[in-house]
Amino acid sequence: MEEAARGPAAPRTRRPGPSRTERAAAALRRLILLDALAPGEALNEPDLVQRLGVSRTPVREALKLLAGEGLVTLRRNRAALVSRLDPAGLVPLFELEAALESFAAGLAASRMTPAEIGRLARLQAAMEAAAGDRDAYTRLNRLAHRLIVAGARSEAVAEAHGRVFGRLARARNFALASGGRVEESLREHRAILEALRAREAERARSLMAHHVARTQALLVARLSEDRTDAGG
Repeated sequence: MEEAARGPAAPRTRRPGPSRTERAAAALRRLILLDALAPGEALNEPDLVQRLGVSRTPVREALKLLAGEGLVTLRRNRAALVSRLDPAGLVPLFELEAALESFAAGLAASRMTPAEIGRLARLQAAMEAAAGDRDAYTRLNRLAHRLIVAGARSEAVAEAHGRVFGRLARARNFALASGGRVEESLREHRAILEALRAREAERARSLMAHHVARTQALLVARLSEDRTDAGG
């Protein structure tokens, strides 16, 4: 009786899923961010059609979308290229990330709750288990950095960090491809976690500053090696 009084339930409206262009752009973005497609690599449309499983039109639209994000360079009457990484533009961003994250780590040493430190420890364990899976490792690594920044309890720091962190995703992944960097990164994260557990603000700050600076140094070194190998 109560159901009848209320009348028939309103039909649920389904949210439209991602379009073919959006799916193609997401797949191509992931390949570029994970360095599966190298900076300067030509993006041949027939190859992308086969690789992404869509027709040429979504591929072309996806390339335009990623060009707007700075990930792809379009060329008239020639294949698009994966945009090259430019140290001149990236180094200042890494310096800003180092300043923000080290400051956040110092604050988080006294402000993170035991539950948050427990969550960071679980993320660390998951990162250790995912060391051989670059896709999973980079996702978990990103979560760990964001959790530490959130633990600082500073909206201003979190807002500034959010603006710069995403812009460096591709550069961080590129640096992670350096031999032994994942294992080195894991050791650095372990040390940061222990400093946070011990509530040692200065040590947490210093370790985080070193961690980000090391990623920056490896990125610059690898880009320099690639230019040398290419005869540039």
